[in-house]
Amino acid sequence: MNYINKGKRDILIIPKFNNIHKIQIIREKYDELFNMIEPHITLAFPFRSNISNEELKRQLLNITKDITPFKVKCKGINLVKDNRIDTYYIFLNIVEGKNIIKEISYRIYENILTDINIGKYNYEPHITLGTINNPNEKIELNEEFETIVDSITVEQIGENEESIIEFIINL
Repeated sequence: MNYINKGKRDILIIPKFNNIHKIQIIREKYDELFNMIEPHITLAFPFRSNISNEELKRQLLNITKDITPFKVKCKGINLVKDNRIDTYYIFLNIVEGKNIIKEISYRIYENILTDINIGKYNYEPHITLGTINNPNEKIELNEEFETIVDSITVEQIGENEESIIEFIINL
């Protein structure tokens, strides 16, 4: 495993689906981080910043003060090619709640992580289930996953890519 993210932080939604074990079956087979982090939706990708956790928390509370808990529904798998490493990411599609997730992510980069120049990126919210080399491999996941998102998690990425929860913001 290439530990390129150790010591960085990221900002996530960790959904609590009743049938999450179905996601974990796929992740166990295809995701090398299966034992390191729960299934999640990334709001801010791994970053280094001098901002303290206290200040980050204060700013996250400020940019989410008008956001209330919201429904997220996931269904269907999409393969996305990463040409840098000649592999495909397996994404669980978000079919409801996507616009709110995009808005929170946008606010984070526009108001907090302003030194990270991501521009107007085409962020497509998803849950990564793993990677494959063969895009013709059959992956079965016909379930629908629903939950109410009521918090945002900030984690630090440990020495072995493990998730270390720094704090949680309640919506």
